[in-house]
Amino acid sequence: MGFKDMKVRGIFAGGFICACLIDLSVPAFLGILYELANTELQFFVQLNKLREAAVQPLLDEKTFAASCGASILLLLQSFVELETNAAKNAYRLWHLIRHPDENWTMPVLHDVENQQELNRKYCNAFCDVLAINGFALCVKVTSSLWKQVSHKVKEMMSDGKGTASSRGTLSAEGFQHLMEEPIRRMTQYTKLFANLAQQNKQRSRPFRWEQEVVRKWNDLLTAVALNKEAAERTRAFWDTCSPKIADLLKTPGRRIVRDSKSYPVSLLNAGRFTSHWFILFNDVFVHSQYSGLNGYSLSLVWVDPVVDLEGEGSAFALTFPEETPLTLVCSNAHDKADWVKHLNDAIYHSHSDTWSSQCDQSKTTISDVRRTPPLVRYASYTFTKFPSLKGAVYTGSWLCGKMHGRGELVWPDGEKYVGYFRQNFRHGLVSCVFVWLLSVFRFSCSLL
Repeated sequence: MGFKDMKVRGIFAGGFICACLIDLSVPAFLGILYELANTELQFFVQLNKLREAAVQPLLDEKTFAASCGASILLLLQSFVELETNAAKNAYRLWHLIRHPDENWTMPVLHDVENQQELNRKYCNAFCDVLAINGFALCVKVTSSLWKQVSHKVKEMMSDGKGTASSRGTLSAEGFQHLMEEPIRRMTQYTKLFANLAQQNKQRSRPFRWEQEVVRKWNDLLTAVALNKEAAERTRAFWDTCSPKIADLLKTPGRRIVRDSKSYPVSLLNAGRFTSHWFILFNDVFVHSQYSGLNGYSLSLVWVDPVVDLEGEGSAFALTFPEETPLTLVCSNAHDKADWVKHLNDAIYHSHSDTWSSQCDQSKTTISDVRRTPPLVRYASYTFTKFPSLKGAVYTGSWLCGKMHGRGELVWPDGEKYVGYFRQNFRHGLVSCVFVWLLSVFRFSCSLL
């Protein structure tokens, strides 16, 4: 029987003699509760040491936020929130063990939604920083702050590997490993809660409730693992692409889905000496060529099959507002189906409220289930090419790249059209506001 299965009744000490009174007759349920409380306390102590050694110096540095960006600052602030939450959980667990007659609840078990929301917020911030290689940026910007920190940080790691560089400062890999501790703690939660559920009779109400808690933590762990995998893949993509493209496209919440270099796809009837690179992110589709870079928001991208081309069974078309549809060709039907699936999945997730609530800002987990995005969508778009609409902002319904349904069109001079559209043309009853009428009204009011 290990120490975690015993209950300490008292500790006595005097001179060179000390004694500990323990109770061996501890129920299995209470033993698991001891382990949960003890590991939660250890988790808090580890977070507290890391905050004092590495996180707090960054938060106290006045120029740090401007140098490293809001995503890294959000990660550090979320870390402090998790530390405070761990302290509250440990206190309540130990208080409940020592005073079982008092009507106290365990937030880590009875307030699962708030507990998971704190962890989800931290994990999303961690993956955002990982995607832009923010840990290396932290070490680079604040290396002077951490010259004397590495020996403190080493004590917090069981193996001490990968923490300090050859110059004695904290390395990017070591800092990332330490900041992953809350993610590793989530794995411990699922194991402890699963053991706790096994102490109840199957099909009983407590058993079903604790099994539901385990399922929720497992779902969150799966989403975090997929998000982290996508973040690592995105970081590797930014490291290999040109600095110019990275500076234009790199954002914390953006994830690479696939590109035409790794998964070949080409433009139909492209010139022999032309170069086209297609990149699919979780929020935008990018077409890079010698003449420039074009980005299309996935909220206004439609994927259409191509059936009119003889012998082109591996082709599909992408439709955008104001643009001629792009017809892309794959080497075989299987590659085409793979591209179409990932495009539709990314477009679907960019519109799904359920997806946003589950993965917050990540929006990267592409499941094996085929998703079909809606044909009619609601989005906002600023026109840049149509002469009569240049600079105008349309907010409303779209159908296959065209204004279709009810919407509002506002020109830069303030003129507004509110009503219905049909294939980019005004249709039906409308409500218009003309600038010259507003000017006459203001002038008449000034005379009065």
